[in-house]
This record gives sequence, C-alpha cells and structure tokens, in this order.
Amino acid sequence: MFGIRIIPFLLVFICIFLSGCHKENGKHTYEMRLMFDSGDVFTDYGTIQEKKIKQRNGQEVHVSIFNGYTFLKVKDNKFVCSYILYLNSNKPVAFANGMTGSFKGDVYFEGTYTQKGSAYTVDDGYFEFIWRNMTTGEPMSSIVYKGKWTLKRK
Repeated sequence: MFGIRIIPFLLVFICIFLSGCHKENGKHTYEMRLMFDSGDVFTDYGTIQEKKIKQRNGQEVHVSIFNGYTFLKVKDNKFVCSYILYLNSNKPVAFANGMTGSFKGDVYFEGTYTQKGSAYTVDDGYFEFIWRNMTTGEPMSSIVYKGKWTLKRK
C-alpha cells in the first residue's frame, strides 16, 4: 500500500529531473571575456539560466556576468543582446585615454555559439560599445568602440 502511494511521486521526480538535464540552470560557472580592439580586456564570471519565450517561440539565455544580460537565441546558433555595460578598472583603459574608474555605455553583442551537452561556448563573438557620460548619458565621443567576446564554461 505504501509503495503504491510513492510511485506517483517518483514519476513526477523523474520527469522533473529529466526535463532539467538539457538546460544550463546556474549549476556551472562561466567566464566572459571582452577584448576591445584598443587592447583593453575585461573578464567576469557568472552563471547561465535558460528560459523559454512563449510569445516568440524561442529561448532567452540569462547570463549573470558583468551587470547581467539576456541573450536571445536566434537562427544559425547565434546569441544577440543589446543593453547597458558597466565596466570598472583600476588600470589605465586605452579606449578612455588612460583613465581609470567606472565606464558605462550601450553595448550590442552578437556571437555564434556551439553547444556540447548543456555547455555553451562562444569563441569569436563581436561587440560594439558606445561609451556614455555616467551623469548626463551623452556619448563621450563619436567613436563606436568594437571588439571580440568569448563565453566559456569553467
């Protein structure tokens, strides 16, 4: 009698376990590296959470790296994202004429990902960054700073 009651719970547990196996649910640490064409390199670590989007018939990938991003998975195994980037550096930053401190701007990411099991990898992503004044929000220059980015599970 006791065994009959526990079987439905076991089935539910197995279904939940199996449905969660194909997703990256914050279990592993990822490294994201931004390599500006100016030679500046910024690295941060965080996790990934996947979420299905019913309205768009796609998936979002939430990355808790830097100030947190939501990448959309689009055709041809690409991640795309447009948001705000906050960077901090106590070393001189080349794109900021050797200044140190906090830098804020608009960022656009695009990168083709590969997926082995549940691990995502971006080896040669592309980004554009518009550096903005932290107080006024106005662009600091007319230059759009560019670079490459990577994303790898540690």
